[in-house]
Amino acid sequence: MYSAKFNVWFYETDMMGIAHHSNHFRWFENARVEYLRHIGITLGSMMDEDIVFPIMNVSCHYNEPARFDDVIRIETYLTKLTRAQMVFKYRMVRDADDVLLATGETKNAFMMKSTGKICRVSDKFYKPMLESVEEMPNE
Repeated sequence: MYSAKFNVWFYETDMMGIAHHSNHFRWFENARVEYLRHIGITLGSMMDEDIVFPIMNVSCHYNEPARFDDVIRIETYLTKLTRAQMVFKYRMVRDADDVLLATGETKNAFMMKSTGKICRVSDKFYKPMLESVEEMPNE
């Protein structure tokens, strides 16, 4: 698990001061990128080898609203990995009081950027990811 913190900015909120639901997907993406960086994999290093990983499926369950100026913590888990895809799960928590705001999941496929074809990721990326696979604790 890797935990990343983000602030809820004013422009991410609606007239009620509540973060718009679409921001959760952006925060999940940022947390996923930071997770990979934490295990030694950068997007740039993958793209240098013609590999990208587009979203194939994404979901979010909203429990409580995030509000302007909240510090949110996204706990990110790589829960499933094959050479062709990876699945991440997320817990979004308000840092000040540990209230669970949302949970989510993304499924990404590995794809060659140049051809748009699904590919099998090399050991260079697969091995560090495989070592970090774990289940997300139940709520």
